[in-house]
Amino acid sequence: MGYWGEIESLRNNCMMYILGRTCLLLALGLFPCVSVIRAEPPVSVTKSVWVWTGNTTVLRCHHDPKDSLIMVTWKVHPLYNSHCSLSLIWENLTKNNNCSERMRQENISLRIENTAVTDRGNYSCEIVTALGTFFTSVLLEVLVQPSVTLELNKLGVPECRAHGGNPAANISWTPEAVGSISTNTAMQPDRSWTVTSTYTVTSNNVTQVTCLVSHPTFVQPHVSSIRISSSTAGLGKKLEWIYITIPFIIVFIVGSILCWKQRLIRNCLRRGLKCSSGTEEQNKEEMEPYASFTQRMNTVYSTAFEARHTFT
Repeated sequence: MGYWGEIESLRNNCMMYILGRTCLLLALGLFPCVSVIRAEPPVSVTKSVWVWTGNTTVLRCHHDPKDSLIMVTWKVHPLYNSHCSLSLIWENLTKNNNCSERMRQENISLRIENTAVTDRGNYSCEIVTALGTFFTSVLLEVLVQPSVTLELNKLGVPECRAHGGNPAANISWTPEAVGSISTNTAMQPDRSWTVTSTYTVTSNNVTQVTCLVSHPTFVQPHVSSIRISSSTAGLGKKLEWIYITIPFIIVFIVGSILCWKQRLIRNCLRRGLKCSSGTEEQNKEEMEPYASFTQRMNTVYSTAFEARHTFT
């Protein structure tokens, strides 16, 4: 029988013990009817807890201090790690723990030392008392403040980055509606998030842009500005024209080559020549200048390479 089988068997034994004791007290007339009516179905409480990374977290279980405890069980379901559990039998204070050493049970509470992003998840507590079973579900979220940078990338485009935050930050720009915004969100190895946003301005009248980063760890949005040159400001429109023009140029070149080939074949057929051999010879003639040029360039590169090694 595994660990969970032992816990389930113990829970059943506790419930049988409660039922047997209640029946005995009822038979002896020592258990008032009001107490039987007071017995309620299992109570469930759900709540969310936000904590800072690196701090000590204490999760508390819902419990009526007037109820006599029999057993307390914490079930841990993290988002990124394997499940585990901790239990405490109140009568003899027997503890079972197959979780991390950073987690330990203190009476009905669960204590987590040096809380990390990987501790995010659902923590459920189950308390068995003489009056029934009570459940508490806690959704644990770990806060990590991101580091914010704003700079011009290799293309001269403003790039705002919120690195290593949890949850992922939200990035916006001002002025609005004067360019195109591209945003990318990526998870880091430590399960934090990095958000990168670029703002390609399409108006020549804009010389400065502002990046606003919102995050639960910021009391107010983080604001940073950067100046851009007039050439960079119109880069968006230039790129749009390039994206539109290039496909037409490619189509024109391919179409010209096909028309030239088709006209060449027609001339061959009209003269009664073998198109394949004539074309091959013509291709060879056309390729000879390029081949000789390539050979000369290879000689130059080889000479430069040998000279560099001679000096070194």
